[in-house]
Amino acid sequence: MPSIQFLSTTIVETWAGADLAQLGPIYPMVGSEFMLFVIGIIFWLGFHFAQFGIEKKEMQSDEDAAKSPERLNRVFKKEAQHY
Repeated sequence: MPSIQFLSTTIVETWAGADLAQLGPIYPMVGSEFMLFVIGIIFWLGFHFAQFGIEKKEMQSDEDAAKSPERLNRVFKKEAQHY
C-alpha cells in the first residue's frame, strides 16, 4: 500500500509546544490586519449607502407609477366592477 505524503509549507511538524516567537511570520502580510479591517469597513459602509440610494430611487419610481392617473382610473374601474 502506498504511503500518503502531506504537503507542508512550514518547518513545523506539530503545533503542540511550538514557540511562535521563534518561527516568525506564519502567514503573508503580517501586520496589515488593521489596514485591511479599515478597508473592509469602508467597503461595507459604502455598499450600504449605495444600496440605500438604489432602493430609494426604485421606491420613488414605484410610487410615481402607482400615482399615475391612468393607473388610478384602471384600478377604480376594476373595483367598481366588483360592486
